[in-house]
Amino acid sequence: MTRGLSQPDYARKLWVPYTEMPWLQHPSITIKKDIISRITPTHVELVNSSEHVEFDYLVVAMGQSRNAPIGVAASTRSEYLQAMEKYFSAISDAQTIAVVGAGAVGTELAADLKTDYPDKEVILIHSRELPIPGPFMDEFRHEAVRVLHKLGVKTMFGQRVVDESAAQEDFSLEHVKHANILPELIDSVKRNATLVTSTGAKVHADLVFNCLGTKNKSPLIHLPSSSSDAPIFSSSGIRINSHMQIDDSKYPHIFAVGDISNRAAVAKYAGAAVKSGNVAGSNIAKLIRAKGERVELGNMGKRRGGGGGVYSTMKLVLGEHNMVIQSEDGVIPPEMAAKMSSPDIKLSKALKDMAIGKFPTQGR
Repeated sequence: MTRGLSQPDYARKLWVPYTEMPWLQHPSITIKKDIISRITPTHVELVNSSEHVEFDYLVVAMGQSRNAPIGVAASTRSEYLQAMEKYFSAISDAQTIAVVGAGAVGTELAADLKTDYPDKEVILIHSRELPIPGPFMDEFRHEAVRVLHKLGVKTMFGQRVVDESAAQEDFSLEHVKHANILPELIDSVKRNATLVTSTGAKVHADLVFNCLGTKNKSPLIHLPSSSSDAPIFSSSGIRINSHMQIDDSKYPHIFAVGDISNRAAVAKYAGAAVKSGNVAGSNIAKLIRAKGERVELGNMGKRRGGGGGVYSTMKLVLGEHNMVIQSEDGVIPPEMAAKMSSPDIKLSKALKDMAIGKFPTQGR
């Protein structure tokens, strides 16, 4: 999504209607578009309908929420494009842009903005001394800083924003009725702002993007735990086992995949999310075919490599021609990482993979 904010043509390719994915037109698949208000052990409740969607098996794949514009609240392509046009205009008009928060999203956004608008001043502010919190090597973080500086991004690390005043806050979305369960409805962008950091430094910015982490979906989950000492949902997500099932004997029929999971072996990144979805889908198929008999389920598995499983893998995309990569065995040399970069972040491949084109027939 960060590239979508810096390149209008790229942004227009990101919205893909379900109708453009031939596989999803299979008669056994029904798509419902609504806001979920409640998940129970037997059914899902919807905001705009009295209907209860009952299930035998459930996969919870709602991810984590981010405020707009990184989080997308639009429900139609026209709504999405209209919102993006506002950001394109604001970015074009701004001379100084501040990005607050140097996690993966904030770091990539700062790099994309500076790459596509080299004449603008881009400032990245972060409370820690190095960017990219999480299970990563300092070598990886230092390499990210080197690339940021090469691009011309100004970094202000070890400084927390303690005050933020904006002359204009005309980006706030009007429809915030369901913002408690959809944080994407709240826009975090500020215009004509003055930021004050914990060191007393002041930053005047025409545009400020706040990239300060995610919000979980706990208000939606109504699944009583078997034990008061082991809640189903914590601040890090839904507690699951290695099969991607909720880790509670009451819910072997409910799975959680991707960012909404709290499993330590699942880093909250796209590759791990895809893999966890594959594991959950395969296991549900096994359970259905077993017809109540015992069956051996597949596991998510553990990371191998450097640090004995301490470190995660990540590809940090910093503009069109720079990548910083931490593999399972260490940080990839810069020259090799640069050769692995893709100008469209492999969007064209992802679109091809989603548009499968044929209905599955084997084993049906």
